[in-house]
Amino acid sequence: MIGEFMLYGVVEGFYGRPYSAPQRRILIRYLSLLDKAAFVYAPKNDPFHRLRWREDYPAGLWSQLADNINDSAGSGVEFIFGISPWQFSSKDCGYLRKKAERAVDAGASGIAVLFDDIPERADASLAVRQLELAGEALKGFDCMIYLCPSIYCTELLDRYNGAEYLSAWRDSVPGNWKSFWTGNGVISRELDENIMMKARGLLGGETVIWDNLLADDYCLRRIYLACLRDRIPEGHSYFLNPSSCFPVALHAVYMLLQASGVGVSCGFPSELGDMPQAWDILSGFHYLPWRPDEGTESLLLELENAASYGPSGQLMEKLGSMLEILGRFIDSLEEIEDGFELMPYIMDVKKIIGWWEDALKLPSRTERLSRLRYLMFQKLPFDHPLAMITAELIKNGGRGEQ
Repeated sequence: MIGEFMLYGVVEGFYGRPYSAPQRRILIRYLSLLDKAAFVYAPKNDPFHRLRWREDYPAGLWSQLADNINDSAGSGVEFIFGISPWQFSSKDCGYLRKKAERAVDAGASGIAVLFDDIPERADASLAVRQLELAGEALKGFDCMIYLCPSIYCTELLDRYNGAEYLSAWRDSVPGNWKSFWTGNGVISRELDENIMMKARGLLGGETVIWDNLLADDYCLRRIYLACLRDRIPEGHSYFLNPSSCFPVALHAVYMLLQASGVGVSCGFPSELGDMPQAWDILSGFHYLPWRPDEGTESLLLELENAASYGPSGQLMEKLGSMLEILGRFIDSLEEIEDGFELMPYIMDVKKIIGWWEDALKLPSRTERLSRLRYLMFQKLPFDHPLAMITAELIKNGGRGEQ
């Protein structure tokens, strides 16, 4: 359950197309159901946030962002405006201050300065330069300040020998500023109090969770729709970085509301259509990066057994029902905000369920396996050639003499 006096919400921090202003408005409206909610604006592929951060936003785009800032203020949601000073120098302090001032003047209640995923060696001098830039640019700001260090999880600490960087960060970061941490990994299997206490020791000051669990910008053929219960440690602000696919992001916010105990009272979001059972099927196969949900794991085991020993009538009825539900779901996508972004994921699940239904109707094990082999590897290539050769190489232990 969500702890007292902490902020919880979304960080729009992925690679990919940023949300539209109306889409942010929807997310902010649902986040407002939380007692202490926030929205962090930091999309990597907004050029004026990152690669061209020194430039002013064009008037039309800034007007939309200002509207979203007003949406947040009117809904009781903190709007934290992010700036990622790509390849900055000591002369860039004025640019950062100007951009931050404009956001605060528009009503933003916080500023986030983000130094993640940059092509520079993470040593002590980098940490000092980053904090000097932010400290000078934001001197006198009376608002929440968030920072994302270049070493933002244990995985990167180990990979880049980042102890020197974090030591300098810890020594220099203002005590009242907050630092983001993603956990043991960029995408962490678990988050708990022990992980965050370790982060506090590494970073100094207050640590804030940036959770990439349901992000998918590193694997664009997948989406993730897992439950977030038991994911949010007590006493730590928590921000979920969701998918750039808007319906998936809204589903993630619904999962956050459920984890907080609000989801039951607010009901399933109308913007996701009126077929929660279809979302349940999709969620089962697109649950976590590492596995499906428990119900789908059981189904997969049942399918595996059925390929050898034949299916039960109950299994065939289940497959037929899933196909019917997913078919109706596809027909309803025009009613969902940006719904056709879901089409590849639904079609992929529906297609392969259909393959299994087709194969399991055959009378013998040999025929069933032959049919599945044909459908998977001959009728239509199933996977990317890089993935196929990688899997084959690992399976065979490499090529040639050892």
